[in-house]
Amino acid sequence: MKTTILSLGVLLSLLASPALAESKEGEACTQPCGARSRQLKGHTFLFPILQQSAFVTTNVGIREGLARYDVPNVPVNDLEPLDVLLTGVQQTLDLSLGITDWLGFTGYARAEIITGTNADGLLASGATADLLGQLGGVVRIFRSDTSGTQLSFRAHYGYNRGREITLLPLVNAIVGTPQVTVGNIIDGDLGQFLFVPRKESSAHGGLYVAQSFGKMFSIQASGAAEYAWQTRRPFDSVLGDRFEQKTKSLRVFLSVAATLDIYPVTAVPLAVMGEYVFRTGFQERVDQDNRTLKDSTAALGIYYSGRPNLQLGLGAVRTFNGEPRPGLGSRGRELESGEPSLSYGEIILRYIW
Repeated sequence: MKTTILSLGVLLSLLASPALAESKEGEACTQPCGARSRQLKGHTFLFPILQQSAFVTTNVGIREGLARYDVPNVPVNDLEPLDVLLTGVQQTLDLSLGITDWLGFTGYARAEIITGTNADGLLASGATADLLGQLGGVVRIFRSDTSGTQLSFRAHYGYNRGREITLLPLVNAIVGTPQVTVGNIIDGDLGQFLFVPRKESSAHGGLYVAQSFGKMFSIQASGAAEYAWQTRRPFDSVLGDRFEQKTKSLRVFLSVAATLDIYPVTAVPLAVMGEYVFRTGFQERVDQDNRTLKDSTAALGIYYSGRPNLQLGLGAVRTFNGEPRPGLGSRGRELESGEPSLSYGEIILRYIW
C-alpha cells in the first residue's frame, strides 16, 4: 500500500511539473535532452515490457503488477493429478544512467511472491518468493536520424535468490519413507520440508535495434542469449539434511515490438504497443535428460504519449507453453505437469531525463 501511494505521488508530481530538458520542435538542446535520446524521425519510442531498448537514456521506472499462473495435471504421489492455480504480486524498479550519448549503465530489481490460492495449489506447488537484481551496460553502435535507425549492444549480470514454499515434499516424505513418522517431521523437520532455498546467476548479452517509419509507427527488435547457473537445496528426510542440486541453462531470446502512436496526427495522447518474444535453448535437469526450452510470450500495452519525458501505461502479458513443473507419481516416480501458462497485468510509470 505504501508503495502504491508513493507511485501515485510521483505520478502527480510529474504531471504537475514542467518537463525537464524538453525543447520545442526545431530548437537545439543546450544539454543532454531526455526526450530526443529516444526519438528518431520525429517518433518517440516507448520502452517495451518484454525486452530492453536500443536507446541510451537516463531514466527511472516503477512497475507494479498482479499475476495468474495455471499449471495443469500436477503429479502428487498416489493422488489424482491436480490442476493448480497460483496468483502473485510483483514490483519492479528500473534504473538507467546515460554517461554519454553512446554509453550508459543500467540496473534492475524485482520482488515477486507467487502462492497457491486453494488447497490443491498449496499442496502441489506451494508458493515462491524471489528477489532478482541485474547490473549491466549499453553501448550505441549505430544511429541515423535520416533512416530512423539505432543499433546498440547490451550486456548484464543477473542474480536471483529466493525460496520455494511447498507441501509436496512433506507429503512425499510421509508416504514414501515409512521410518519417518508424522510426529518426527512436525517436531524437527517441518520447516526444512516446507522451504527450499534456490538461487541463480546469469550472464546476458544481445543486439537491440529500433526503426522509425515516421512520427506514428516504429518497430523494435532484439536477439539475445543468456547462460545461467542454478542451485536448489531441498531437504532429504533420510539424510536429515539439505543437499545441492546444480543445473545450467542456455536461453536464446528473439523479440519484436511494434508501436502505433496517434498523438502526432490527432492530438489524442495515446499509443499502443504489441510485443512478442520467442525463447528457446536447453536446460539441464537432475538425474534426467536435458530439456529443450520452447515458449512464447505476447504483450499488449496502452500508454499516455502526451509528454516525451514520461511513459505511463497499462500492460497485459501472456506466456504460453511454459516449463512443466516437476512432481512425483505413485511409488516415487518422477513425473511432470502439463505445460503451464502465465498471465499478468501491470501499471508502468517511467520518467526520462
